[in-house]
Amino acid sequence: MDSSRNDSGTASGRPLAAPLGPKLGLPRPIYEGRSLVNVPSSIARAVGAKIAGEPPLAPPLDSDLDPFAGRRAEGPVVVLLVDGLGWRDPDRTAERARAGFPAAWAARARPITSVFPTTTTVVLTSLTSAEPPSRHGVVGHRMYLPAYGHVAEILRMSPRGVPDPDTLAGPEWSPSMVSGMPTIFRRGLPGVALTRSKFQPTAFTRMLYDGAEFDGFATGADFAYRLGALLRRPEPGPVIFAYWDDLDTVQHVHGPRAEFDAFEAGQLGRVLASARDRLAPDLARRTTVIITGDHGQVPITPSAEIAIDQHPEVVALLARPPTGDRRAAFLTARSGRRAALEDALAAILPAGHRVVGMADALDDGLFGPGPYHPEIAERLGDLLVLVPPPASITYRLPGGMARDRFLAGGHGGLDPAELWVPLISGPLTEL
Repeated sequence: MDSSRNDSGTASGRPLAAPLGPKLGLPRPIYEGRSLVNVPSSIARAVGAKIAGEPPLAPPLDSDLDPFAGRRAEGPVVVLLVDGLGWRDPDRTAERARAGFPAAWAARARPITSVFPTTTTVVLTSLTSAEPPSRHGVVGHRMYLPAYGHVAEILRMSPRGVPDPDTLAGPEWSPSMVSGMPTIFRRGLPGVALTRSKFQPTAFTRMLYDGAEFDGFATGADFAYRLGALLRRPEPGPVIFAYWDDLDTVQHVHGPRAEFDAFEAGQLGRVLASARDRLAPDLARRTTVIITGDHGQVPITPSAEIAIDQHPEVVALLARPPTGDRRAAFLTARSGRRAALEDALAAILPAGHRVVGMADALDDGLFGPGPYHPEIAERLGDLLVLVPPPASITYRLPGGMARDRFLAGGHGGLDPAELWVPLISGPLTEL
């Protein structure tokens, strides 16, 4: 095992460190078997799904992380993605425990990496396609879509600055216009998406769960009720992909805190217990639950914000508005002006920042291996800009409305708190 991964370092108190790319020396996700993109491949193997089409799925999890230990699943499988649930290094696990984080979850947690960028749109597309961002092509919260000629807000599927959602998703729209890979459900994994009812009609949800059944919930109690009902279906039951968004929301507002982790994990522990109590004991024992997060968060502060729109010398060199995320921005220079853009950025960015060529970032494996999405170069642009916490990068469109509050937590970058997430698994009876 590559010692730079420090996968066993948590027991000795060392903080986790991802392997470094050979060109840039930046941490990169462990797409080869220790990242979120490997989770659905392990599930597909465990339930005996016959996956159609090319390219092959990302490899399954390494054997020491496999929730099924190489065997077939005994019963239903539940994947619970907790938005914003990051890994805690050893010096902070005690803080989380004191706040009331479920002991059963903590005892079973092992660290894996997310994908890059560490942002929800990218991660969820990787999870439901079992392919890395380099292949599916969803590479940012905001992303340039050449076919539309717009920088789009992918979650809203509308051009940036357009207030109405889903304006890009007209009658001829299909998920393939955004994601270059079909979902794992289209490729042969029977699945149910269990998430907020309000998400059902959105184009982003249609893309994520294309080919799966949708079941929506309104509250935590409704979540527990619906999960129990799905698990009581006659076997063979589908794989249930459940999504919980409250932790990410509160951390964006107030910043990441152990008390928020503990509160939301406690809520979800009660959801799982309620669903368990609705099942026959043997079925509950045979149900495998896999809990993970899409990213963690880091604290960010107003004084460390870099507002690109307030620097006309930088704006004048941009071919289009920045894309990516606040912690990992993608910039595209006007023709022949890339070197000038790099110089202008160096004058405004904080100590510890990195500005790297996007082609080098792709070659270094930050976004995953090939074969690459055919629009990957256009979607990514020229430069990747990374800033250390508590810094963030923002850009307000000319005439755009000022935001109503500063978000005190952020993600998207390669800080260990953003990149590492827990993998928690076991029978429903024990979680």
